[in-house]
Amino acid sequence: MATFTWNGYFGGSRAWTSIASNTIVFCGSTTDITTPITVGSMNGATHIGNGDPGTDQCATNHLRNVAWVSNTQFALDGGGTETLNDTNLIATECTLQILFTDASSVATSNARVYCFNSTTSTTFAPGVIAYGFQQGVSDTSWTKINDATGSTGGDNAGVRLDLDAQGAATDHTFYVALSAGPQSVGSKGDFDFGIALTYS
Repeated sequence: MATFTWNGYFGGSRAWTSIASNTIVFCGSTTDITTPITVGSMNGATHIGNGDPGTDQCATNHLRNVAWVSNTQFALDGGGTETLNDTNLIATECTLQILFTDASSVATSNARVYCFNSTTSTTFAPGVIAYGFQQGVSDTSWTKINDATGSTGGDNAGVRLDLDAQGAATDHTFYVALSAGPQSVGSKGDFDFGIALTYS
């Protein structure tokens, strides 16, 4: 049976750990998961919460926070601006490690990560701008995967993060950085990420 596992690099002793039924929470504080992000700004911190947002599940070390600065720049964990590439942003600094496993050795194609409204995979998330980046494939720029002001997002060509195809194996690993911010005031509960691919 094919399965996806979403892992974050966090915990008492940082390691790739499943977020299980918890959620990724973008907020404005490294210490308070309930602190909102100012409209027009990007994530100041990224946590694992047991709700929207619920309580912080990160333990001592929080999920890595990769914030969009420009289409070719990022800031890691509140640090200075860096050029976006595989040297400056290594795998263990990404928001997620997404594992796809199957009992049989399979190849993957048409893999993509998208942002949607929590209900319909092809519908954008309201009130949010979001970006994605795949580490380890020599990319050097973010992909805008949601822009509520332009009514774009969801699992639609041109507005999702396309992931590189991978050859036959039982385990496939994708390292993905995500960054988001509000475009309007208020809670953003209708805001989720998804992944899909073809395998054979």
